Amino acid sequence: MALADVYQLIVKQTIHGQDVENVFFYEAISTGGSAEDLITAFVADMSSGMRALQVFALKWVIIKAQSLGNLSDFHEEPQTSAGAFGDADVLPSFNAVSYTLHPNTRAVRPGGKRIAGIPEAASLNGEIVEPGYLAAMEAFRLLLDDNLDGTLDDYQPVIVKRIKTAVPDTVPPKFTYSLPSGSDVPVLGLVKSATVSHNVSSQVSRKD
Repeated sequence: MALADVYQLIVKQTIHGQDVENVFFYEAISTGGSAEDLITAFVADMSSGMRALQVFALKWVIIKAQSLGNLSDFHEEPQTSAGAFGDADVLPSFNAVSYTLHPNTRAVRPGGKRIAGIPEAASLNGEIVEPGYLAAMEAFRLLLDDNLDGTLDDYQPVIVKRIKTAVPDTVPPKFTYSLPSGSDVPVLGLVKSATVSHNVSSQVSRKD
C-alpha cells in the first residue's frame, strides 16, 4: 500500500454557533483516486444517511480531503445542506450518536464517529428510543463499512494508526501521536464492521 492512496476526509458542520467535525479515512483501492473524486463519492454515498440523523438546525459547512502521501492531491467543497430529520428541538452540540468502527486487524485500535444533531424527542433518560430515529441510526451504521463508489476509483474505509514519537527532554517521558507522512509506511485496518450505541454519547471536545 502507498501512503499517497490513503485519504483523510473531514466533514465540518455547525449548530447554534458551535463547530462540529468528523474525520474519516479511506484508501483508494486501485491507486487511481483523487481527493476531489473521494469528496464527490462521499457526498453521493454517505451524506444523506448522516443528514437523516441530524435536525435542520445543524448546517453542513465544508468537506475537505487530502492524500496523506501526495502533497498536491487535496480538495475542498463548500456545503449548503442541513440536517434532514426536521425542524425539531435539538440536544446540545456535544451530545451525539456514538458509532464504533471495528478493524480487521489487532494492529490498530477501533475507531469511532460521533454524529451530533440529535432531536430531543428521540431520547428518553439518555437513551434513544424513537423508532424512526433508531432506523436511521441503523441505516447509517450499515454505510460505515461500505466502499465508496467514485468515478476514478473506489475507496474503502480504513483506520490509520498514529505514529508515536517521544517528546525530547521531558520527565516523565511524554509522547505525541501523528498521522503518517512523507516516507512513513502506513499501518491500516480495514473497517470490517460498525456498531452503534443506543445511549446518547457526550463528545467533550465539542463543549464550549
